[in-house]
Amino acid sequence: MNWETLLSTGDSITIGSRSYLGYPEYCAGFLSERTNKKWNILNHSVAGFTTIDLARFLDENMANLKSAKPDIATILIGTNDLKGNTSSKIFRLAYELLITKVQLIVGSKNIILIEIPLLRDGVMLPYLIGMNEVVKEYNLIIQELSKVNNFHCLSLDCNEEYFYDGVHLNELGSEAIGKQVSNYILELRGTR
Repeated sequence: MNWETLLSTGDSITIGSRSYLGYPEYCAGFLSERTNKKWNILNHSVAGFTTIDLARFLDENMANLKSAKPDIATILIGTNDLKGNTSSKIFRLAYELLITKVQLIVGSKNIILIEIPLLRDGVMLPYLIGMNEVVKEYNLIIQELSKVNNFHCLSLDCNEEYFYDGVHLNELGSEAIGKQVSNYILELRGTR
C-alpha cells in the first residue's frame, strides 16, 4: 500500500478534546483526497500536557514512534503552560527540548511548528483573555525557533465559531484547522 505518515504532537487542541476527530485526522482525510495516498496519522497528544510534559512523554515512546517512520510532524502545544504561568524563558527551553526529540523521531527538518491560537472572547476559567499577551510571547518564541532550526511555522487563521469554550476546537474548528494544515503541507510539496 502507498502511504505517508504524519506525526502530530500536542495537547487537548491536537487530540480533539471537544470534537470527535482532532485536526490531524481531518488533515489526513484532506491529504488522502489530494495526494491519492493513504495517510497514517500518529496523534501523539495528551490533554492537559505542558510543553515539558510532552517532551518527557516522547522520551517514553521514542522507539515506537521512530519505528513508524513519520515523514513529517506537527507540534501545537502551549495552552497548558499558560495555566501554569510558565515563564517565556522556561517555555523556550522546554520547547527546544521538545523539537529536538521530534527531529530525532522524524529524522529530518520536515517539522511544522504551529503557533498557539489566541484565546477567544468568553474564554472559560482558568483561562483569562489577558493571557493572550503571553500567547503572543510564546508564539514569538515558536517563530524564532522555527527560523533558527530551519523548520516550518504555521500561523492559524481562526475565528470565534471554531471554538467550544474559547480555547478548545469544536468539530468545525478541528476540520478547518485540519484543512489549513493539509494545505500548508501541500504547499510545501508544491502540490497545492
